[in-house]
Amino acid sequence: MVSEKDFPLKPYAGFPLVAPKLKIMYCPTTKVACSSIKTLLAKASGTYNQARLDQLIAPHIARSQTIHDIGISGLTKLIDMSAAQIDEILNSPDWLRVYATRDPLARAYSAWENRIFSRAPGTPDKVNELCQDQIVDGRINVTAGFALFAKLISVHTDEFMEDHHFLPQSHIVHPDKFNYNMAVRVEQPAEMQKLVDEINRRADTSLNLERHNVGFGIKLEQVCDQHTANRLQAVYEMDYQTFGFATRAFPASIEPLILTTTEAAMLRSLRESIERLRSTSFTARSLTGFRFGLRQIYKSIVRKASRGKIYNDPQNLFW
Repeated sequence: MVSEKDFPLKPYAGFPLVAPKLKIMYCPTTKVACSSIKTLLAKASGTYNQARLDQLIAPHIARSQTIHDIGISGLTKLIDMSAAQIDEILNSPDWLRVYATRDPLARAYSAWENRIFSRAPGTPDKVNELCQDQIVDGRINVTAGFALFAKLISVHTDEFMEDHHFLPQSHIVHPDKFNYNMAVRVEQPAEMQKLVDEINRRADTSLNLERHNVGFGIKLEQVCDQHTANRLQAVYEMDYQTFGFATRAFPASIEPLILTTTEAAMLRSLRESIERLRSTSFTARSLTGFRFGLRQIYKSIVRKASRGKIYNDPQNLFW
């Protein structure tokens, strides 16, 4: 792993991934089609490793989510490249350096739906404790729940930002630090297709962008009034300034979206399934943790002692 001395931008480079065969650097941003783009890159690169799918012990809601495991995608973290390689990646005109953005309000709702409403694995406990379901006559009020989230993230910002799903896009991409030569907005099909075409051109493939994480099918307009929008637009003001997003107008008040008894039962069933998944994963990690940890320490020591000649594939190292 490159040192900060050799790569001064390392503190800002925790997210970018590299597909060396295609000469593409991609900075994934959560809730901005990153599952779809990672899958496309992995398949185009020929590094998508389905054989490891059933060996994972980390909790994933769906098989498509396993693409975020570096061993599945086969992509490489930028910070795992050498200083010379990083210099070429960041400066050569032969390399595509790309990121995607999404309307901040739509992304905030998507993050809330996934991390809080669904109780996805990895959501900070403090966030879930703060964002309780809002109940009206014994039924879950989705609109009120989203409004509460908007209020709490503006007050307890630091607690939410521990989860990178809630981080501003500008804090992930850092367009002021890296020399990107392509940026696409996921709401613009033509821009997304331009990226797909470029990946296919470099890989000599004819792949399509697969759609993942469609959520519950609830539209932002069904749960967001102007007061809620104002709060979230203030939280993500940096994204509006950095990427030139236009603020959006919403009604002063809207009819609340309240789940039916059947819908609420399905939601609770989903949450219970996710909780069982988390418990099973925790047990599996505890059983393998000591042995796995020793093996990783051994790999790290040998890799360092051999100056990277042994265990030189960063995909074999999980820290």
